Amino acid sequence: MAKTIIHISSYIGISFGAKHYYGKLITMDGEMYELSRPITQKELNDKPDRFMWFKVGESTKCFESYKDVILAGGEKAKELGIDLKDVIVDGIPNIKAIPYFEALKPLDTRLKCKSCGKVFGMNEGLYNTPNGVFCVNCYEKRK
Repeated sequence: MAKTIIHISSYIGISFGAKHYYGKLITMDGEMYELSRPITQKELNDKPDRFMWFKVGESTKCFESYKDVILAGGEKAKELGIDLKDVIVDGIPNIKAIPYFEALKPLDTRLKCKSCGKVFGMNEGLYNTPNGVFCVNCYEKRK
């Protein structure tokens, strides 16, 4: 049984095309740790508008990818003495909760129909329901 969950959330902005990932490490005894990382000089150089108020080494809760969140969560778990075999990762886009080491492998995170597995293209119709995302054909068959 997992002792710890790395929970990933994301934010996608429209104005500047921002895409951010955030993470929390949640232990089964109820402790919660917000994950963070230091700002790099490369980020300050490459994205000066985004990081204009930061200095190299300052902490941010914003990550560039879900894998960066997983790695930071793994480091925090190790720091707390938690075996990574006891860690579950939840919140990877279009993937159910999976064990830590599985989450580090290449994953297909494309949006797919829950019923038939069809991968959705840009501007393609779909039904986003509380039970999952369905293509038009599968949704119509459910009626």
